[in-house]
Amino acid sequence: MDTAQITLRPKCIHSDRQRSVRRHSSGLSLRRAVRSAVNVFFHFDRRATHGTALWSETERVWMGSQTFLYWAIRDAEIDIPWAVATASDAPEDVDLLREAVRVELLSYWKNQIASLPRRVFPRWLPLP
Repeated sequence: MDTAQITLRPKCIHSDRQRSVRRHSSGLSLRRAVRSAVNVFFHFDRRATHGTALWSETERVWMGSQTFLYWAIRDAEIDIPWAVATASDAPEDVDLLREAVRVELLSYWKNQIASLPRRVFPRWLPLP
């Protein structure tokens, strides 16, 4: 068992999807591993016409950058730092790993905001 696995979370808590992403990430560069993990966990396919939200087909929700970062790094069902800890150039220190993943996530976000096609927000009734 590697250090990142012990420090981040016990193995038995991770889902099959997380373990699958971790196996796939093994040996990839951290950049490729993070992008692959984001595609699995979020699958962004559109950006909002106004503002800077992306549509996550997997989660079925419009997301802003802060929600995306929080879910990607802190959500127990996603936990991208754990999933990509076996990447070839992933730092062994947990704090350095989280920071490196955060940098890659921000880079990914900026790329998606610039390149995805626009989609108008659906006409939902406002919440009370």
